[in-house]
Amino acid sequence: MPAFPKGEEIAQIELHSLHLRDGLHISTALLSDAEKARAAAFRSRDAARLFIAGRLLCRSIIGNMIGCAPQALTISLTPHGRPYLPDHTDIDFNLSHTKNRVALAVCRGGRVGIDIEQPDRISETEVLEIMPLILCERELDDIQRQPPEQRHRTFLSYWVRKEAVLKCRGRGFLDDPRGIALEPADTTENMSNRAFDAANFIRFGSCRSENAPNFLWAVAASQMLSEPVWQQHPDVGSLIGDCLKLK
Repeated sequence: MPAFPKGEEIAQIELHSLHLRDGLHISTALLSDAEKARAAAFRSRDAARLFIAGRLLCRSIIGNMIGCAPQALTISLTPHGRPYLPDHTDIDFNLSHTKNRVALAVCRGGRVGIDIEQPDRISETEVLEIMPLILCERELDDIQRQPPEQRHRTFLSYWVRKEAVLKCRGRGFLDDPRGIALEPADTTENMSNRAFDAANFIRFGSCRSENAPNFLWAVAASQMLSEPVWQQHPDVGSLIGDCLKLK
Protein backbone atom coordinates (compact mmCIF):
# COMPACT_ATOMS: atom_id res chain seq x y z
CA MET A 1 0.00 0.00 0.00
CA PRO A 2 1.49 3.39 -0.95
CA ALA A 3 1.96 6.08 1.66
CA PHE A 4 -0.47 8.99 1.58
CA PRO A 5 0.70 12.11 -0.28
CA LYS A 6 1.86 14.89 2.02
CA GLY A 7 0.88 18.55 1.90
CA GLU A 8 -2.68 18.02 0.68
CA GLU A 9 -5.31 20.56 1.75
CA ILE A 10 -7.96 17.85 1.64
CA ALA A 11 -7.44 15.04 4.15
CA GLN A 12 -6.67 11.68 2.56
CA ILE A 13 -8.29 9.05 4.73
CA GLU A 14 -8.33 5.29 4.38
CA LEU A 15 -11.06 3.19 5.97
CA HIS A 16 -10.62 -0.50 6.71
CA SER A 17 -13.06 -2.98 8.22
CA LEU A 18 -12.52 -6.50 9.49
CA HIS A 19 -15.36 -8.96 10.07
CA LEU A 20 -14.84 -11.61 12.76
CA ARG A 21 -16.49 -14.98 12.42
CA ASP A 22 -18.24 -16.34 15.51
CA GLY A 23 -16.02 -18.50 17.67
CA LEU A 24 -12.82 -17.61 15.83
CA HIS A 25 -9.77 -17.50 18.10
CA ILE A 26 -7.43 -14.59 17.44
CA SER A 27 -3.78 -14.84 18.45
CA THR A 28 -2.08 -12.09 20.47
CA ALA A 29 1.37 -13.01 19.11
CA LEU A 30 1.87 -9.72 17.24
CA LEU A 31 0.71 -7.49 20.11
CA SER A 32 2.99 -5.66 22.53
CA ASP A 33 3.31 -6.88 26.11
CA ALA A 34 1.14 -3.97 27.30
CA GLU A 35 -1.55 -4.86 24.75
CA LYS A 36 -1.47 -8.53 25.77
CA ALA A 37 -1.92 -7.51 29.41
CA ARG A 38 -4.80 -5.23 28.50
CA ALA A 39 -6.47 -7.98 26.46
CA ALA A 40 -6.12 -10.41 29.38
CA ALA A 41 -7.77 -7.91 31.73
CA PHE A 42 -11.08 -7.82 29.85
CA ARG A 43 -13.83 -9.66 31.68
CA SER A 44 -15.73 -10.20 28.45
CA ARG A 45 -14.22 -12.64 25.95
CA ASP A 46 -15.97 -10.81 23.10
CA ALA A 47 -14.57 -7.44 24.22
CA ALA A 48 -11.06 -8.90 24.42
CA ARG A 49 -11.42 -10.42 20.96
CA LEU A 50 -12.50 -7.08 19.46
CA PHE A 51 -9.58 -5.31 21.15
CA ILE A 52 -7.07 -7.85 19.81
CA ALA A 53 -8.58 -7.69 16.32
CA GLY A 54 -8.42 -3.90 16.36
CA ARG A 55 -4.76 -3.90 17.27
CA LEU A 56 -3.98 -6.52 14.61
CA LEU A 57 -5.82 -4.48 11.99
CA CYS A 58 -4.01 -1.31 13.05
CA ARG A 59 -0.57 -2.94 13.15
CA SER A 60 -1.08 -4.64 9.81
CA ILE A 61 -2.33 -1.61 7.86
CA ILE A 62 -0.06 1.04 9.35
CA GLY A 63 2.96 -1.26 9.48
CA ASN A 64 2.49 -1.93 5.78
CA MET A 65 2.07 1.78 5.11
CA ILE A 66 5.34 2.81 6.74
CA GLY A 67 7.25 -0.36 5.86
CA CYS A 68 7.85 -1.86 9.29
CA ALA A 69 6.96 -5.17 10.89
CA PRO A 70 3.59 -4.93 12.67
CA GLN A 71 5.01 -6.02 16.02
CA ALA A 72 7.68 -3.27 15.76
CA LEU A 73 5.08 -0.50 15.61
CA THR A 74 5.00 1.55 18.83
CA ILE A 75 1.48 2.50 19.92
CA SER A 76 1.05 4.74 22.95
CA LEU A 77 -1.99 6.14 24.74
CA THR A 78 -2.82 9.76 25.52
CA PRO A 79 -3.88 10.61 29.10
CA HIS A 80 -7.48 10.18 27.88
CA GLY A 81 -6.78 6.70 26.49
CA ARG A 82 -6.64 7.56 22.79
CA PRO A 83 -4.03 5.48 20.90
CA TYR A 84 -1.42 7.28 18.80
CA LEU A 85 1.95 6.71 17.11
CA PRO A 86 4.73 8.55 18.99
CA ASP A 87 7.28 7.77 16.27
CA HIS A 88 5.04 8.85 13.37
CA THR A 89 3.28 12.03 14.43
CA ASP A 90 2.21 12.81 10.85
CA ILE A 91 -0.09 9.76 10.90
CA ASP A 92 -3.26 9.71 12.96
CA PHE A 93 -5.59 6.75 13.33
CA ASN A 94 -8.73 5.75 15.17
CA LEU A 95 -10.57 2.48 15.80
CA SER A 96 -14.19 1.52 16.37
CA HIS A 97 -16.12 -1.71 16.69
CA THR A 98 -19.65 -3.04 16.80
CA LYS A 99 -20.59 -6.67 17.43
CA ASN A 100 -18.31 -8.76 15.16
CA ARG A 101 -16.76 -5.92 13.16
CA VAL A 102 -13.73 -3.69 13.73
CA ALA A 103 -13.06 -0.52 11.74
CA LEU A 104 -9.90 1.56 11.31
CA ALA A 105 -9.48 5.08 9.92
CA VAL A 106 -5.98 6.32 9.03
CA CYS A 107 -5.13 9.92 8.10
CA ARG A 108 -1.91 11.64 7.07
CA GLY A 109 -1.34 15.19 8.30
CA GLY A 110 -4.50 15.70 10.36
CA ARG A 111 -6.71 14.30 13.10
CA VAL A 112 -9.34 11.63 12.45
CA GLY A 113 -12.09 9.90 14.39
CA ILE A 114 -14.36 7.03 13.40
CA ASP A 115 -17.47 5.36 14.74
CA ILE A 116 -19.48 2.42 13.40
CA GLU A 117 -22.78 1.06 14.68
CA GLN A 118 -24.93 -1.89 13.72
CA PRO A 119 -28.51 -0.59 13.33
CA ASP A 120 -30.09 -3.21 15.60
CA ARG A 121 -27.58 -2.77 18.43
CA ILE A 122 -29.71 -0.19 20.27
CA SER A 123 -33.37 -0.84 21.02
CA GLU A 124 -36.18 1.70 20.64
CA THR A 125 -36.43 1.98 24.43
CA GLU A 126 -32.71 2.67 24.74
CA VAL A 127 -32.94 5.32 22.02
CA LEU A 128 -35.60 7.21 23.97
CA GLU A 129 -33.41 7.11 27.10
CA ILE A 130 -30.19 8.14 25.34
CA MET A 131 -31.44 10.88 23.01
CA PRO A 132 -31.58 13.70 25.62
CA LEU A 133 -28.01 12.87 26.66
CA ILE A 134 -26.61 13.04 23.11
CA LEU A 135 -28.58 15.57 21.10
CA CYS A 136 -28.87 19.33 21.36
CA GLU A 137 -32.32 20.94 21.34
CA ARG A 138 -32.58 21.52 17.61
CA GLU A 139 -31.51 17.93 16.88
CA LEU A 140 -34.18 16.62 19.25
CA ASP A 141 -36.71 18.79 17.41
CA ASP A 142 -35.52 17.36 14.11
CA ILE A 143 -36.11 13.79 15.29
CA GLN A 144 -39.58 14.63 16.59
CA ARG A 145 -40.49 15.92 13.13
CA GLN A 146 -39.48 12.60 11.56
CA PRO A 147 -42.05 9.84 10.87
CA PRO A 148 -41.92 7.35 13.78
CA GLU A 149 -40.45 4.60 11.59
CA GLN A 150 -37.46 6.83 10.68
CA ARG A 151 -36.57 8.16 14.14
CA HIS A 152 -34.38 5.22 15.19
CA ARG A 153 -32.14 5.45 12.13
CA THR A 154 -32.05 9.27 12.29
CA PHE A 155 -30.87 9.09 15.89
CA LEU A 156 -28.16 6.56 14.96
CA SER A 157 -26.98 8.88 12.18
CA TYR A 158 -26.53 11.61 14.78
CA TRP A 159 -24.90 9.18 17.21
CA VAL A 160 -22.17 7.91 14.86
CA ARG A 161 -21.31 11.40 13.57
CA LYS A 162 -21.08 12.91 17.06
CA GLU A 163 -18.98 10.06 18.42
CA ALA A 164 -16.62 10.32 15.44
CA VAL A 165 -16.21 14.04 16.17
CA LEU A 166 -15.59 13.47 19.89
CA LYS A 167 -13.03 10.75 19.16
CA CYS A 168 -11.25 12.97 16.67
CA ARG A 169 -11.00 15.71 19.29
CA GLY A 170 -9.31 13.24 21.59
CA ARG A 171 -11.46 13.15 24.73
CA GLY A 172 -14.43 11.05 23.64
CA PHE A 173 -17.46 11.31 25.90
CA LEU A 174 -15.49 13.24 28.50
CA ASP A 175 -16.87 16.12 26.42
CA ASP A 176 -20.62 16.66 26.31
CA PRO A 177 -21.99 15.61 22.90
CA ARG A 178 -24.81 18.12 23.35
CA GLY A 179 -22.15 20.81 22.99
CA ILE A 180 -21.72 19.87 19.33
CA ALA A 181 -24.39 20.67 16.74
CA LEU A 182 -24.26 18.93 13.39
CA GLU A 183 -24.80 21.20 10.41
CA PRO A 184 -26.66 20.12 7.22
CA ALA A 185 -23.37 20.19 5.27
CA ASP A 186 -21.83 17.77 7.80
CA THR A 187 -19.67 20.28 9.58
CA THR A 188 -19.92 21.06 13.28
CA GLU A 189 -20.90 24.06 15.33
CA ASN A 190 -19.85 24.37 18.96
CA MET A 191 -22.77 24.90 21.33
CA SER A 192 -20.61 25.40 24.43
CA ASN A 193 -17.83 27.71 25.53
CA ARG A 194 -15.19 25.03 25.07
CA ALA A 195 -12.86 25.86 22.15
CA PHE A 196 -12.14 23.11 19.62
CA ASP A 197 -9.78 23.27 16.68
CA ALA A 198 -10.53 19.91 15.06
CA ALA A 199 -13.23 17.60 13.72
CA ASN A 200 -15.08 20.19 11.68
CA PHE A 201 -15.72 17.96 8.67
CA ILE A 202 -17.65 14.68 8.54
CA ARG A 203 -18.44 11.90 6.10
CA PHE A 204 -21.28 9.51 6.86
CA GLY A 205 -22.92 6.50 5.26
CA SER A 206 -23.77 2.82 5.47
CA CYS A 207 -21.74 -0.16 4.35
CA ARG A 208 -22.49 -3.77 3.55
CA SER A 209 -20.14 -6.64 2.84
CA GLU A 210 -20.71 -10.21 1.76
CA ASN A 211 -21.84 -12.59 4.53
CA ALA A 212 -21.82 -9.80 7.16
CA PRO A 213 -24.46 -7.43 8.55
CA ASN A 214 -24.56 -3.87 7.28
CA PHE A 215 -23.41 -1.04 9.53
CA LEU A 216 -23.64 2.73 9.76
CA TRP A 217 -20.38 4.67 9.82
CA ALA A 218 -19.07 8.20 10.25
CA VAL A 219 -15.57 9.61 9.98
CA ALA A 220 -14.60 13.09 11.22
CA ALA A 221 -11.45 15.01 10.35
CA SER A 222 -9.74 18.25 11.32
CA GLN A 223 -9.80 19.41 7.70
CA MET A 224 -11.90 18.92 4.59
CA LEU A 225 -11.88 15.32 3.44
CA SER A 226 -12.62 13.51 0.23
CA GLU A 227 -15.16 10.70 0.14
CA PRO A 228 -13.31 7.75 1.70
CA VAL A 229 -13.46 4.25 0.23
CA TRP A 230 -13.87 1.21 2.45
CA GLN A 231 -11.42 -1.65 2.15
CA GLN A 232 -12.99 -4.83 3.48
CA HIS A 233 -10.89 -7.53 5.15
CA PRO A 234 -13.17 -10.58 5.50
CA ASP A 235 -10.64 -12.98 6.99
CA VAL A 236 -8.42 -12.57 10.06
CA GLY A 237 -6.17 -15.38 8.87
CA SER A 238 -5.20 -13.59 5.68
CA LEU A 239 -4.66 -10.36 7.62
CA ILE A 240 -2.30 -12.11 10.03
CA GLY A 241 -0.57 -13.79 7.07
CA ASP A 242 0.10 -10.37 5.55
CA CYS A 243 1.50 -9.25 8.90
CA LEU A 244 3.85 -12.21 9.10
CA LYS A 245 5.27 -11.43 5.66
CA LEU A 246 6.65 -8.19 7.15
CA LYS A 247 8.43 -9.89 10.05
